[in-house]
Amino acid sequence: MANYPKDKKEMLCLVCGAKGTYELRDTIREYKGDGYHFELTVTVPFCKVCGAPIYDEELEQEIAQKANEKIRQQCGIITRDEILEILERYNVSRKYLSRLMGWGEITLTRYISGNYTPNAANSSRLKELKNPYIFQLLLQNFHDGRSGKEDEKLFKKAQAACQGEINKVGEQHGKIFSVVNWFLSQSSEDAPLTHIALQKLLYFAQGWSKTLLGEALFADECQVGVQGLVYPVVYDVFAQFGTAPLPGVEEPSVFEEREQTILNAVKRYYFDIYCTKALEEICHREESYIEVAAGMRHTATAADRIFAYYSRICQIYNISMENMSNVKTYLNTVLD
Repeated sequence: MANYPKDKKEMLCLVCGAKGTYELRDTIREYKGDGYHFELTVTVPFCKVCGAPIYDEELEQEIAQKANEKIRQQCGIITRDEILEILERYNVSRKYLSRLMGWGEITLTRYISGNYTPNAANSSRLKELKNPYIFQLLLQNFHDGRSGKEDEKLFKKAQAACQGEINKVGEQHGKIFSVVNWFLSQSSEDAPLTHIALQKLLYFAQGWSKTLLGEALFADECQVGVQGLVYPVVYDVFAQFGTAPLPGVEEPSVFEEREQTILNAVKRYYFDIYCTKALEEICHREESYIEVAAGMRHTATAADRIFAYYSRICQIYNISMENMSNVKTYLNTVLD
């Protein structure tokens, strides 16, 4: 509570004009709105002469902050600490992040002060920034066409911090995210990459690696989902992008030469040629997918059948590490 008792000379009752006399009383205030309803017990000054409440700006500010905290809790609104954590994570100021979001420059300052509560839509957008890939996309979209020195300096600081957070995702989830980031690094405005397409590219790269190299590119196994065969850990990170293009990132340099050969081939014969729908169609027409989707949903069974299928395809089309160009002939046959 604000510092009380205050100098009574400061206290003026605007109802009766009495000055210099007040007493503190507990009173209950009701707060009701879209998604919240609660009561808050507050202690405020009342005039001893007429009994009217006396307005005190410092105290009312404090009460407003408590009420806004309660509203945020009941509505699931992002908290002040969560906003501060985002600012620190990406090394950005309140002003710069407000601009990135397309808001007024003091919007975040108001949210952090506690006197203003974000609406559900703005809160949701801020919460999404905990995912560094979403922040990376926000940075890219904002920076396009901006060449001012100050913007460039702020962008580079935020970009470096964001890439550090993306690297942490890879450290947490393993090599599959090195493959994810490699494909993202190959995307561009002219050749965008969607989440569905990314899932299929991972599937194709894993299939060819297991068959031609005798080992997997990464440890994760795919599972049958609504969108076909997917890698759950990747789905959890990118599902919220929907059909929107994923952001570009720095190209990782963790692959052996033979692994790079597989990745380059998948890019050349799949990503560079086919759209998302076509990649999905290729996957769904392969015999291994049809068998797994028909009921064999255990990941180990899926891996075995995919390996068996690709091994047979290598024999039929004479595909090897020295001759991967025949993948193109195979894909033409699949889509014929």
